[in-house]
Amino acid sequence: MSFERAVSGALRGTGQIDSFTVRSSIAESAKQRAAMTAVAPTKPALLLIDALIDSMNLRVVTRPPLANECDRPEVSAMQLARELLVRIPDGVTQGDQWSDSTVTLVCRNGVPLTVYTTTRSTLDKLSKETLVVTRDISTKLEGTGGTAFRAFELTGSGSGSQRLEIAASSGILERLQGTSTLTLRVVERIPPGTPRIQQVLQRVELRAERQR
Repeated sequence: MSFERAVSGALRGTGQIDSFTVRSSIAESAKQRAAMTAVAPTKPALLLIDALIDSMNLRVVTRPPLANECDRPEVSAMQLARELLVRIPDGVTQGDQWSDSTVTLVCRNGVPLTVYTTTRSTLDKLSKETLVVTRDISTKLEGTGGTAFRAFELTGSGSGSQRLEIAASSGILERLQGTSTLTLRVVERIPPGTPRIQQVLQRVELRAERQR
């Protein structure tokens, strides 16, 4: 990514995501692994993104915009890129806190989901060289989908924390370390049978470092 600072102090940036890979940690048999290796993975094309950061807003979009964001790996890649951008309000000093709340729509297996995210940030260190920000993040999500013959209900909640080091002169992230957990509960209803319930626990460890 590359950024330019506007007269107002806002950062406008452009960037590209060269590759994006998803792997499952679920144990698989040797036969399953061999079958998966034999099939060439589908990789999204080079993804271009635009970003805007100022004291009030943080926005990341694909260029050009996706015609349909449902079940697109590009959306997950863009959301990971968004983790590397930090909004810091005007006038904050060491020890100050601020909060951001967002509501986003995502799609998983054809089921539309509403995701509510609240981030509480603290400026732990402020010097001429570096800003250190810690973030506590809470997430809730819910959605329904399917058909009258096979309906799905999904709810979830999660929490996480991050530590970020930011270059004071440029406002660009230098390092990020974070962990989070998310619990998902899926209810599948196929009349007239008994609803089937599945619960999944997802753990995420996120590390990023600026490459010079």
